[in-house]
Order: sequence, then C-alpha cells, then structure tokens
Amino acid sequence: MNNLTATYRDLQDRLPEVAVFGVGAIEQHGAHLPVGTDWIIACELSRRVAEKLDAFLVPALPFSLSQCHGPTPGTVWLKPLTLAQVVEDVIVSVYQGGIRNIVVINCHGGNFILLDVIERLNRRFEDIYIVMPPESLASYKGIFSDDAPQVEVHAGEVETSLQLFLNPECVRKDRVVDHVPTVGREFMDYAFLKQISPAGVWGRPSRGTVSKGRQYLERLVDAYVNYVREALDFWRSRRRP
Repeated sequence: MNNLTATYRDLQDRLPEVAVFGVGAIEQHGAHLPVGTDWIIACELSRRVAEKLDAFLVPALPFSLSQCHGPTPGTVWLKPLTLAQVVEDVIVSVYQGGIRNIVVINCHGGNFILLDVIERLNRRFEDIYIVMPPESLASYKGIFSDDAPQVEVHAGEVETSLQLFLNPECVRKDRVVDHVPTVGREFMDYAFLKQISPAGVWGRPSRGTVSKGRQYLERLVDAYVNYVREALDFWRSRRRP
C-alpha cells in the first residue's frame, strides 16, 4: 500500500493499479459519539481496504452532505454540487496521475450524488474504472440485534460499536440514549434529524460493544475487497465501445 509518505518517484516507479478514496462526514452523532464519527470510520475502512488491495490510499474527505442534521454545533456540510465537484476533481487528478482503477468508499448514507458522479466519469473516460461498494454488502446478521437493519440509522448500535473499537476514548458512555422514531427513515429526506429525534440518535447505542465493532469492521473490509476485485475484473472484461 502507498500513502502520503510515498514520494512521487516511488509511485512512478511502481505505479499502483488501484487507488482508494473514502468519503466521510462531520456531523452530530448524539451526545455520546464524536462529530467526526463517519470520517474516522472512512479513514480506517479505506486504509484497511487499500492495504489488502495494495492500493494508493487517498486521504478520506471529511465533509459531505450533512444538511439533514440542520444547524447543530459541530455539523459541517457541503452543498450537493460542491461535493460532486470535489469528488470529481479528486478522481480526475488520480486518473491523470496514471491510476485507472479507483474505489470510492462512502461512509455517510446521505451522499446520494456520488453515484451520479461515478456514472458520469465512467462514461467520460474510456479507460477509467470507478466502483463504489454498497454498505449493504456486509450483513448485520450474527453480530447485531435482529432488528438492526430496520432501526439502525444514525449513532446507534452499529456506529457506537465501531467507535468503541476504533476510538473508545471518545465515546461518552454516560450520555448514551436509545431512540427509535416511529416514522420511516424517508423522513430524513425532508426533515432535520433533531426534529425526529431530539437526542440526535436513531437506533440503540446502548447495545454497542467493542467486539461487535471489531467483527463488523472485519466483515466490511472483506466484503468490500471481494466486491472490488470482482467488479474490476468484470469491468475490464467488458470494455465499452
């Protein structure tokens, strides 16, 4: 794996086949998790994936589409078109540097515009191969509560477990509050989360553990690496006219 400690000559002499680029977020995660939760996860997940793929690790972007959290302290967001342009510029610069296979790892559920950016760039350049593994690749089954897929939306059991494993000193266990709203998660498309959940939580963080976080991160990494390898093999075998 190559990261920011490599020189341009190192990269030029042994150009990686793949670059990995994570996208996180800086936003409120209840009173118990740090505002950098998504970015911390993006950094670690993309690092582990890049390591297994022997890829060039591009530093994860900390900011993305966090408007759904409204004017809460610590929440920093980009407009959709700004995020689209930033991600496009990063990918194009990596491509122009000679790396043709690029993996985008999205660690924030609200970044709807990323798929559009990836589709446009895959059509624009004949020899670029960009993939973005869906988080749903890694099942919660056997690790988290049986109802986790329905109730885990934000700062709940899953994210709390990941932070307990990656960043335990920043988890405020004395402030943990469970809250599962009665409305559907589509409400996040047109209402601030704090209007839906005053605690800023959608899930059951009290069920989070270090062990669950470790197991799920390992499962995510394996699922993403397998997906990327299969997707790139498929992509290369079907070059567009």
